Amino acid sequence: MGNENRGDVDKLVQADSVGQVHFHEHHHAAEVLRAEQLPPPPAGFVDREPERARLDEALGRGGERALCVTISGGSGTGKTALALHWLHGVRERFPDGQIYVDLRGKSVSRADVLWHCLRGLGVPGADIPGSEGEALGEYRSRTSGRKVAFVFDNVARPRELLSLLPASDAGLMLLITHRQSRDLVVDGVLPLELRRLDVDAGIDLLRSGAGERVEAEADAARRLVELCGGLPIALRITAGRLAKRPRWTLARVVAELDDDRRRLDRFTEGGVPVVSEALDRAVNELPAAQESLYRLLGVIPGPTFAADAVAALAGLPVDDAEELLYELHDANLLECNDQDEFRFHDLVRLHATRLRTPDAGALRRLVDWYRIRGAYADRAVMEPQRLRVGQDDELLTADNPFDHDGALRWLERERVNLLAVISAAHEQEWNRAVISLCDSPLWTLHNQHKHYTETLAALVSGVEAARREPDSVAEARLRTLQVQLLLELRDFVAAHEAGAAARAIAEEAGHRRVLGSALEFHGKVHLEEGAWSEAISLFEQARAINLELGKPRAVALQEYLIGRALVGRGESAAAVRSLTSALERLREFPRDRRIPGRINVALGRAHQQIGDHESAIVALRTAVDVVRARTVSFDLAEPLELLAESLLRSGDEDGARLHLREALSILDEARNPGAQRVRDRLAELD
Repeated sequence: MGNENRGDVDKLVQADSVGQVHFHEHHHAAEVLRAEQLPPPPAGFVDREPERARLDEALGRGGERALCVTISGGSGTGKTALALHWLHGVRERFPDGQIYVDLRGKSVSRADVLWHCLRGLGVPGADIPGSEGEALGEYRSRTSGRKVAFVFDNVARPRELLSLLPASDAGLMLLITHRQSRDLVVDGVLPLELRRLDVDAGIDLLRSGAGERVEAEADAARRLVELCGGLPIALRITAGRLAKRPRWTLARVVAELDDDRRRLDRFTEGGVPVVSEALDRAVNELPAAQESLYRLLGVIPGPTFAADAVAALAGLPVDDAEELLYELHDANLLECNDQDEFRFHDLVRLHATRLRTPDAGALRRLVDWYRIRGAYADRAVMEPQRLRVGQDDELLTADNPFDHDGALRWLERERVNLLAVISAAHEQEWNRAVISLCDSPLWTLHNQHKHYTETLAALVSGVEAARREPDSVAEARLRTLQVQLLLELRDFVAAHEAGAAARAIAEEAGHRRVLGSALEFHGKVHLEEGAWSEAISLFEQARAINLELGKPRAVALQEYLIGRALVGRGESAAAVRSLTSALERLREFPRDRRIPGRINVALGRAHQQIGDHESAIVALRTAVDVVRARTVSFDLAEPLELLAESLLRSGDEDGARLHLREALSILDEARNPGAQRVRDRLAELD
């Protein structure tokens, strides 16, 4: 066969052997690579049993037409390796020939592909018809009744090649593409989609180069699979490095790959950054609008993103943003979950970050979107009139898009993204946005589901942002919120320090409502320490301020806390009066179901103290029902624990165990120190 090419071709490639690619350069002509047989099978192939089983089943099933299969997946997932490994195992089924053509991801004309297929089938170049229609007729004639397999690699648009299906029920056509092709099932195509390798398969691949080091450093081996993103190409390169360096530990390679800035550069062969170049090619093949969005997505600080957030980032209508995201998903550059949220594969994220468009305006639009969206969610979950210092009210110009439960779902789903956005805004010194995000969605989220470490770190950023602004009212408020978290973690020393600082700053700022809040939260520290009189004194001061300001909900909160302190001091009758007054005040706030639940918990304690367990059970069951109705788990722990004690006193030991186990599960999930207390109580009962 001569090195001929007909027509205009950008890149039409055939491979003679794996790892050996020969390009013939022609001035004003296309690059052409020619070969007639399959490249050799890949060495060290692992896993893909389900995909191979589906291929075997489809081939064995037969039919009235040639088998057509698409193998799709992201760059480096081993699509070509699977195709060659499997086809070499069944090549005796295709004695009339196996033709391999690498299209290099470019859109080439069907006429050019036909020309090379016919040459591979033995038709002399001079005898190939000049018109596409005649060439297609010749192709069908040459493949009719023949046992021949065609492998088209790096296909940009699989549908365009479906007409090249061999005209034989014993034929095969494999289309290897980075684009998802599920829609081709309606054309009789079997679509196979390759995902990253699981941990066990990844370790098997590492073992080919690392040997016994894999067993000796099992944790490091698992971490390596994770850092390689489960991609066969990255794992193969890493295994090769370990084979060349038998004295290297896996921990050393883990340390190298842990550096996000240089990880992609570690995956090289012969000095070529293979993974980066594969992703570069995939991005360069995108239409302009998709490529532009891909580069902009590298700006996003969080791990996931929905269409409405991306619309804000890119300044696009939501429908347009969603369409572009799905196009990137179809190109296997994004993954999508069942809630229509998108994310990058880990290595693709590093690549997108490297290529990201330096657009501070885009990031600011995203931060502002989270600020406004978070403010709406906050107001849907918590009392709209609660104390807030984020200065968001003037931004909320539309109807609230959330109801209570929808807002909670959004907050929990976006928790990690909110934390990342706060960090990004803090780095940019967008102080007002940081304050708002901490005071509004983050605080509401913590009130519903506890995430101590991340929330405390974010509040430190919030305090610093308030000092930079400067906004002493916001600083006092955010320090007050720190008190609550430190108190829940039983770090009383730090809680007292934060409480004293919050009170001092609020007094200096002259903001009475924030001062009342600081007094209340600092009083809680004394309450938890059992310093009942000190706690009551601070709560009474806070109550007087809120009576003066005409804030009945805040007054109810202080009466509830006073009632708790009175229970601690053994003054049960006075506690019941204070708690009952708090419940009455809260009748003005029917949307606030959280605090009435807490008040009933305190009433349960008061009734337990005087031995009235029947009344205690009624109050505590009411509290449990209220909390369950709001789908908030953490607040269930305390009433469940108390209810168990009253059930025990009433002789229901099985019911007590049931409620204690549920309370323990909740506290363990929140990593709350109180879990050990419940665990000990259960041990006493067993």
